[in-house]
Parts: sequence; structure tokens; C-alpha cells
Amino acid sequence: MALEAIPQALWFFLPAFVANPMAVVFGGGTPMDFGRTFRDGERLFGDGKTWRGLAGGTVSGAFLGLLLTVPINLFAPNSTWSFGSYGVALAASAVLAIGALLGDLTGAFLKRRMHKPRGAKAPVLDQYDFVVGALMLSLAIPAWSIPRFFSGDALLGLLVIILITPALHRAVNVIGFRIGQKREPW
Repeated sequence: MALEAIPQALWFFLPAFVANPMAVVFGGGTPMDFGRTFRDGERLFGDGKTWRGLAGGTVSGAFLGLLLTVPINLFAPNSTWSFGSYGVALAASAVLAIGALLGDLTGAFLKRRMHKPRGAKAPVLDQYDFVVGALMLSLAIPAWSIPRFFSGDALLGLLVIILITPALHRAVNVIGFRIGQKREPW
């Protein structure tokens, strides 16, 4: 059913949505670029992209997908809401989470090339880098991702993900700012 594709797409994309804020929560420590600069003299990524954040965000997203799968597989094993077997659920959720974080890392790299400092606004890039990264990497498991995001009624769900992401991104960042996890509310 077409209308069911919308909440299902959001459900399946939750590991990607949760990865970035959890990377902030778990972040700190050694920057992923180890302080190195690119040939333009700017940092590769900056101090905000850390190995601890990458690991914490990835594990959080993978764990969330597995957590969402357990009750469905126990009580409704043939449900279209299942992420799949526990192994597939863990793998697909981890791929979405790390894809989101790699997309965000790519966004940071591009912002540094535009000579924008850490925390500076980059409309569109800030809101969609993680979505593009998650969706692109999800194609590493095509039997899982194509029916959930890229074919048939799932395309309607993908459209909704694209449409609601800016508002959701803003809301999460404002919350992060208010609780002291982010330096800026965007």
C-alpha cells in the first residue's frame, strides 16, 4: 500500500537519522584527519569529526536497527516492517549509519574547501550530505535497500525522507544546542 510506504521508509531510515546526533554525543578525542591539512591549507575535515564519533554513531545506528527488529521478528516475523533476519538487520543498519556519517564527513570536507569554518552554515549540504551518504552506501546491500527506498511505492517514502529532512535536521540541532552538545543551533 502506498501510504504505508511513507512510515516504513522513515522506520527503515532511522539508523541513518540517529547516527549523526549520536556521533556528537560520543564524539571528542582524536580528529579523523589527525590535524592534517589539504593542499589549500585548510584542514581535511576539522576537529568536529572524530574517530570516537564515527564509532559511536555507527554502533548506535546499528544497534537501533537491531533493536527495532527484535520485537517484529518475534511477534510478526513475516511483517513488511522487519529489517530482515538479525544479521541482515545489523548489517543494513550499520551500513545506513556509517553511510550517513561518511556523507557528513564528505560535507565537512567540501565545507573546508569552500573555506567555511567549523560550524558555519552550508544550506542544502548540511541537510542532505548524510542522506546521500546513507542511501548511496545502502546500495551495497541492494536486496535490502532497493525494495525499501528505491522501487515501487518505496519511492514515495524516499520523497518524504527528502522533504522532511531539513525540518528534522534543524529540530535535532536546536535540541543539541540547548542541551549543550552543539556550539550552534543549525
